[in-house]
Amino acid sequence: MARSFRTLATTLAVVTLLVLAGAAPARANRIHTVRPGQNLARIAHRYRVDVADLAAANRMRRNATLRVGQQLRIPARGEIYVRPGDTLSHIAARHRVSVEDLRRSNRLRRGRGLRAGQRLVLPGYAPEEQADRDWGEPDEPGVVTIVRRGERTRLRLVDEEGRVLREALSELGELMRRHDDDPVQVPNPRLALFLAKLSDHFGGRPISVVSGWREAGGYTRESSRHTTGRATDIRVRGVPNRAVWEVCRRYGHAGCGFYPRSTFVHVDARLRRTQWVDWSRPGQRPRYGTLRGPANRRRRRRMPRPRQRWDLPVEIVVLEADGSATDFVDRLEEGLDDEEEPENEPDEAVAEGEDDGEDDGDDDDAGERAEDGASEATAAQGPGEA
Repeated sequence: MARSFRTLATTLAVVTLLVLAGAAPARANRIHTVRPGQNLARIAHRYRVDVADLAAANRMRRNATLRVGQQLRIPARGEIYVRPGDTLSHIAARHRVSVEDLRRSNRLRRGRGLRAGQRLVLPGYAPEEQADRDWGEPDEPGVVTIVRRGERTRLRLVDEEGRVLREALSELGELMRRHDDDPVQVPNPRLALFLAKLSDHFGGRPISVVSGWREAGGYTRESSRHTTGRATDIRVRGVPNRAVWEVCRRYGHAGCGFYPRSTFVHVDARLRRTQWVDWSRPGQRPRYGTLRGPANRRRRRRMPRPRQRWDLPVEIVVLEADGSATDFVDRLEEGLDDEEEPENEPDEAVAEGEDDGEDDGDDDDAGERAEDGASEATAAQGPGEA
């Protein structure tokens, strides 16, 4: 009897470990803040990614010295980087995929060589494929979990009849403030509806607000929709930013910006469907381009737009606090021109200091161990970065 009990306990323990091992790497868009004594090998082991891919994702060498407080981007599942001397055949064999599928997932032309450090996506993990993925049904449609400065707030933005709740707009305005002592400004009701639609699409997963209200200044123009409560920069927990953007840009009457060198997606409510890719980093001048890179003499800025699937209506209904319903018709505000070619001047930029790099996942290093024989330098003891 005792032997049977021990066997059952051992079996349950093994099954539990296998389940946890399969679920742990499911998070995406992860940012890790370096702690004392950590090196790339320890961090890669914690997130179950290859050390070479982790180093390449952050444009550093495998033996780079890390600083306490330094933030590293963790490659998403299925994201790999070309190593010196690699060919498509080598990479396909290493990951047990076909050369043709690998070429198709990354839109690679025949005869075109690879470069060391180039980012590739394995078949089945392409953002276009993830945009069509079923992310599950939300527990409460219209209820959005907002994460701001590490705190979670659940807001019912839309009721069962699709009406935006006026009381929730004020609460959303508080969460969109850059500083706690800033005055609360009520956001555009269509932006609240858009956040609710995105939340429902991704199964009610928490949405982190990286940046909401911003005053004009620096690279943020007066025509930026951040200055009028029409825009916010977000992350959706467990969903690659590219997948969020792919869904967003299939909406009519909405603006969607993808920032490959930052950790969020820009979404806004406007009158004309708009998309763009900005390769700038926080605090830098915008560098618009395509998914292949910043625009230059050989690369035009235009990108084909996917077929529209959904719409962010211009006319919506707002449910007032007293229970009455008000028709809201969005109109072009002064200083905003949706009649111009949107890809030329999106009027949006990454605000310096806004990309907080917050890790939405569990950052507990309990049980973490270094790989045997790891020679990577550990993090230098020093103050964290601002």
